[in-house]
Amino acid sequence: MKILEKVISFIVILFFYLNNVNADEGTIFHNLIKENHNLQEYPFLEERNDIGIFYEFKFDEEKKIIKIKRNKDNYPILRFSLFEKDKIKPGDVVIKYNEIDLSKLEDDKLVKLHKQNQNVNLKILNANDLISLNSNSYFLNEIKLVGFDLDYINRIDTTKGVLEISFDAFFLNERPEFNKYAKGVLRDVPYYIDQELLDYQLFLPIEEVTFSEYLKNVDIRTEAPAEFSYDNGSVRTTMRDYGIGEFRQKFDFKKFPFDKQKLIIKINSGAQSTSNPEVNYPRGVSSVTFITPDLGAFVGLIKYQNTNLLKELGWTLISTDIVSEEVIDQGYFDPYLNTTYDYHENTINLVLNIERNYAHYVFKIIIPVFLILCVAWSVLWIPTYKLDARLTTSIVALLALIAYNFVFEGDIPKLDYLTDLDKFILLSYVFCCIPTFSSIGFSRLIKKTDKLQIKATKINSVIRKWGAVIYLLIFLQIFKPFI
Repeated sequence: MKILEKVISFIVILFFYLNNVNADEGTIFHNLIKENHNLQEYPFLEERNDIGIFYEFKFDEEKKIIKIKRNKDNYPILRFSLFEKDKIKPGDVVIKYNEIDLSKLEDDKLVKLHKQNQNVNLKILNANDLISLNSNSYFLNEIKLVGFDLDYINRIDTTKGVLEISFDAFFLNERPEFNKYAKGVLRDVPYYIDQELLDYQLFLPIEEVTFSEYLKNVDIRTEAPAEFSYDNGSVRTTMRDYGIGEFRQKFDFKKFPFDKQKLIIKINSGAQSTSNPEVNYPRGVSSVTFITPDLGAFVGLIKYQNTNLLKELGWTLISTDIVSEEVIDQGYFDPYLNTTYDYHENTINLVLNIERNYAHYVFKIIIPVFLILCVAWSVLWIPTYKLDARLTTSIVALLALIAYNFVFEGDIPKLDYLTDLDKFILLSYVFCCIPTFSSIGFSRLIKKTDKLQIKATKINSVIRKWGAVIYLLIFLQIFKPFI
């Protein structure tokens, strides 16, 4: 028993000792920063001098690596151009760098090539002229989305255009300017940022990263404080953001109920990227800031994709992707400079490609509506002189069809265009009314002469035959991609 007590006492003492050591190390590190560093200056990862061209990324699921995205001919696709934005756009395919065919260069050699300090002529696919770019000095910062776990998709509200998810995101920003303060002071363990240091206005770009949400409930959302970490001689800041988020979505219902949608979770870098030093407050330099996904972000999305938990919400997750986007705020007003200009910000979109489970609509709406129409159309087999029977059947069928219009009304918002299902319902309305109108018209003929009654019977036969053919042709045209 005494031995056990001694062991416990030793562990407790060791615990407090280690914590005190960590606290002392952290204090020294923080004091060195406060005494020797310009805390209010926006930090950049590196200073570069090149043409400012960056390529789009792509995840290779088989090899579990991130590569440069290329077209079918293996030419790289542009992500961002810091200079000559009027001539070079995101998504452009770059064919040649001077006389070098870029389809034949591996990714690492391509990146190395674009870091060279030299003037360059670029050949863009489908562009007639070469684009000349001068090498310029600028600053680069890159914040990594090193992990993104999509725990659940809680709600897809198509009527309000809202996506609600439960997630856990982890960001990292290298801070090489602090390495000299950490050397010989910190060990390879994480350190929380001293609150005193935060109060001293240490600028942390990682804290400028935000999810583009329309509603943020602090009661169900946690933003852990940013922290310093030190590993293998490198200082970095990390930040975790997790909980429930709600994101506005733009849905296209033209193909409803056979529609496919893109769910987008946008993450903003929180900094502008510009070649104009005059509008780059406060440093006055050309700069670019990226937020870039790392391996863990892609793996997290694919992991959720493999669970296929969306079936309960009436959807199937087809694929996932992470793509970059340059957001441009035209006419942005800068209160510091008291002027307006185009504000460019690099963002990333976490994309979930989903497909509606349409079986419900086929069995509950399309087939019943088609059967109701068949009932209405059967009136054309009733003799033309039996007006009461024809009208009763066709009107009852029409009323039943109208009732079905309310079955799916709550699944989509009120739109200013027709969906495929709307077209089908409208088509069925029209062809459901034809037997009713024809019966009323025939009633005026059969009361006059036998000759007119025979004519009514022939017209009825033509409507019965060709009406059905026309209906089926239009039906096939509406749902052609899905049959």
